[in-house]
Amino acid sequence: MKYLIIIAALVCFIGIFELPYAYYTLLRILVSFMALVIIVNEFRNRSFWLIAFFLVLILFNPLFPFYMYLKLFGAAVYGIVGLLFIYYFYTLFPRKKTNTQETIDIPHQEIPKTRDRIIK
Repeated sequence: MKYLIIIAALVCFIGIFELPYAYYTLLRILVSFMALVIIVNEFRNRSFWLIAFFLVLILFNPLFPFYMYLKLFGAAVYGIVGLLFIYYFYTLFPRKKTNTQETIDIPHQEIPKTRDRIIK
């Protein structure tokens, strides 16, 4: 599934160029499918990704298409959605933690002597 996200991002980036209508139909199907898969995976977390990919699903659904007649608007949307897919792919991999020892910085205080003193 992780690498299908990259494929969906690449399809979005290729969609920036002038291509036949059949390609954009394929783009709608693939992007909406991947958005639906991500929505199902993120449903329990109720995170930002759920809302973002729900909007992508609405925008790219193949049943009731939202046509982007202005090429500049379409290219911007395809680029932003492609970047969104790549960033989501990046967040799937856990970050490696470096093994650094924790140090506690406590200011040095002189400890008073607690010995008995001889008084003359």
